[in-house]
Amino acid sequence: MTVEERSDERERDGSASKLARVRHRGGATVDRARTHPRDHPLALAGAVAVGLSLTWVHWFGLVLGGALVGLVAPSLRRGLLFGLGFGALVLSVFALTVGGSLGDVLAMRPVIYLTVGAALALPVFGSLVRGLG
Repeated sequence: MTVEERSDERERDGSASKLARVRHRGGATVDRARTHPRDHPLALAGAVAVGLSLTWVHWFGLVLGGALVGLVAPSLRRGLLFGLGFGALVLSVFALTVGGSLGDVLAMRPVIYLTVGAALALPVFGSLVRGLG
């Protein structure tokens, strides 16, 4: 069965229109989260909360958290800034969790450069997903 035959079959049984409605509804929800004055802060807070939880589990959470905050940003530029802000928040939470040993952590010069660089760059990289759609 070719691609054209499958799409014709979908049109006959109505599944293509159902998929289009779901895509449209999802796009409208994301657009509302990006622009509505009440929904945007809630969506951003939810993205930050999920991103922080993922970052706590694995370093790839930095990329995913950046992607989440980038998706709710109204523009690519704001998405990049949100990604940078998310990275700064992750660094702040990291500094709070090490507690009294922060001076010892900062003394580990080569490793701390990698930590700060990754915490700031990876969320910005993830927030580039905003430019895809």
